[in-house]
Amino acid sequence: MAWRSRHLSHDARTMKLFTALKRHLFICLGNVMPMYGPFNRIRATMFRTAGMAIGAGVTIIGPLHLELSLNEETIRGISIGDNVYLNAGTRLACRNSRISIGDDVQVGPRVSFETATHDLVYEPDLGRGLEHQEIRVGDRVWIGAGATILPGVTIHEAAVIAAGAVVAKDVPAYTLVGGVPARKIKDIVPTAQRQGAIA
Repeated sequence: MAWRSRHLSHDARTMKLFTALKRHLFICLGNVMPMYGPFNRIRATMFRTAGMAIGAGVTIIGPLHLELSLNEETIRGISIGDNVYLNAGTRLACRNSRISIGDDVQVGPRVSFETATHDLVYEPDLGRGLEHQEIRVGDRVWIGAGATILPGVTIHEAAVIAAGAVVAKDVPAYTLVGGVPARKIKDIVPTAQRQGAIA
């Protein structure tokens, strides 16, 4: 009986190691592919095979920067909807947390999603502590180049984040925000409402 238990444990460890190697292999293959043409669609397939939840019609330009560990909870914590466009150098830091991106989202180059934060006060023998908070991005959001999305933020439907913004709090639907820290610039009026107002 003890031998059987050890044997099962060994098989489980072997399977876990094989899964980890597969995860690393497909993330690496996706990240070293050329940054043009059909490779930008194939890259999404590689990340999907590694274990990420990625919808249909996703385009990923260039490498994704992920947590260094590439552990299973990091990969499974990433959820990307249909028809999403991730430009080059997107960083998804979601160890021990989640990053969910809705459908039809456009993400500019060098955008960073950061789920980890620290306390302001340094405590002797404890440091600053570490906390993880989920990031949620609704459908049809556009995030401009070089923006940073901080822990716990929800960006609601069809909002726009200006290039270089640092988003530290939730963004309402149909709102343009920008700056450091990001503040509301204006409401976004959907085309149908603008046409109705003109008529």
